[in-house]
Amino acid sequence: MPVVDAGLTSRWRGRRVLMTGHSGFIGSWLALTLRKLGAEVHGFALNGDRQTQVRHAWLADRGVRGAVGDVRDFDAVHHAMTAVPYDAVFHLAAQPLVRAGLDDPRETLSTNIDGSINVLEAARRCEPTVLVHVTSDKCYRNRAWPWPYRETDDLGGGCPYSVSKAAAEVVFEGYAELFGDLCPRTASVRFGNVIGGGDFADRRLVPDAMAALRAGQPIRLRRPTAVRPWQHVLDVVHGLLLLADHLADEVVKPGTVYNFAPPGDGATARELAHSLAAHWSKTQEAGAPTSAAADVEESEPLFAEEELLRLDGRRAAEELGWRHRFTLDASAAAIVDWHRSVDNGARPDETTTRQIDAFLDTQAEGWQW
Repeated sequence: MPVVDAGLTSRWRGRRVLMTGHSGFIGSWLALTLRKLGAEVHGFALNGDRQTQVRHAWLADRGVRGAVGDVRDFDAVHHAMTAVPYDAVFHLAAQPLVRAGLDDPRETLSTNIDGSINVLEAARRCEPTVLVHVTSDKCYRNRAWPWPYRETDDLGGGCPYSVSKAAAEVVFEGYAELFGDLCPRTASVRFGNVIGGGDFADRRLVPDAMAALRAGQPIRLRRPTAVRPWQHVLDVVHGLLLLADHLADEVVKPGTVYNFAPPGDGATARELAHSLAAHWSKTQEAGAPTSAAADVEESEPLFAEEELLRLDGRRAAEELGWRHRFTLDASAAAIVDWHRSVDNGARPDETTTRQIDAFLDTQAEGWQW
């Protein structure tokens, strides 16, 4: 039985999709996957740094019609949503970093809260068929307990980033009540920690680890024993597509919220770092000196972080029929493959597309990069 729904290709061909944050890390993978499935993709993003600008350019080469704009600007968001009658809207634009929220809380709060308000209000007026609203597992009030957070647990936050995501969920709840069973049919997704090739954000484990591996330096971790629900970006993209399909088919109740998380109890930062280092060493050219990067060291914490954050993803698995293909080790292998390929001269979009093709085409579990 195929792991990836073979019907995705026929179902998305010709659909008109608007994505906010299309040039971000997750957005770029979703946009390219939709293009591979034959969708007409329109993007809306601020492109406020070098990496998003680069992604915006190569996404345009792949047929993604990108517009530059700020989700805090309602007129710009509304204008983007009135371009064509959209079959689906994915709202991913956000300030995604905890540390950036500490450095500039006002920008984080305004981007993540006002952005949700503007996208949802524009959708109320424009009535796309489906709207998928994305936040984060940081929306939960962290109790430092050992069991996973469920969709029914309390929202809250101990830092501006967490507050912004909790508030965005409350905003979503209010608009979902307004929409009722009419268009747009909505759902909100709370992501666990999404990893994959092409993430270059500062002060995040995978980008920092890959920089250390390239430099032949030990991977330095702020909290090696911290547990997080790591999941590969392609699994997340598959889940988003399934959710949008279920909303369009009226299988999912509008206003439902879903945790997107891998099965199990998550893994430690040290486990992920060791797996990245092992695959990096495995793919070194014959005769190359062994890199010190296989070492993992503890560094001084830059800011307060929770030790445990586990997420219960059973609702999405059961209601969407969604299954993760990537283990933690397979995720690490795919990340190293992506970066080795780009380091050897391949374009980022070529490498991303190659991995998307493998994900969509492989019919059996356990394939290797």
